[in-house]
Amino acid sequence: MNRRLLLKQMAVAAAGALLLPSCVADAKKATVALNNLKITSDEEALLAHIASTLIPKTDTPGAREVDAHLFTLIMVDDCMEKPEQQKYLKGLRDFDQATRNLSGKSFSQASPSERTDILKTVEEQKESLDDEIKIFYFTTRQFIIQGYTSSQYFLTDVKPYQLIPGPAFKGCAPVTPQPA
Repeated sequence: MNRRLLLKQMAVAAAGALLLPSCVADAKKATVALNNLKITSDEEALLAHIASTLIPKTDTPGAREVDAHLFTLIMVDDCMEKPEQQKYLKGLRDFDQATRNLSGKSFSQASPSERTDILKTVEEQKESLDDEIKIFYFTTRQFIIQGYTSSQYFLTDVKPYQLIPGPAFKGCAPVTPQPA
């Protein structure tokens, strides 16, 4: 056997062995890279379902389509203190159990109309909820709305950005003398 061919094939095999783990995605891991939070794909899907329930897709993209749920995860990961992050994660995990107690099925398995009813119930019974669930839901709602209204779609198609002061501003206007 040719020694050069053998060395080439070994180099290709070694490179393939090094690259293969990075090509295989972990099915239980979230799709967004987070520094502090450990989120599973099921928890990310729960956030996506909440986003699509709060701002559903119609003839325009909804919150899920503009990745507002991923924006929420990044904001919680980057902007909240460690104790609040832990309360948020506990609320995230308890929220699904609370929806099971409320409707008999998880939030992700519920139909869109059942999801809307669940969120209405959460809004109506917010005083009786656990603190962690309240922190989770209202933080999620705030960040989903913020993520949607700061998305490229919203800022280019719904409410286009206008450079201040805008075209209506006239910085140079003639001054007419007023009679005394």
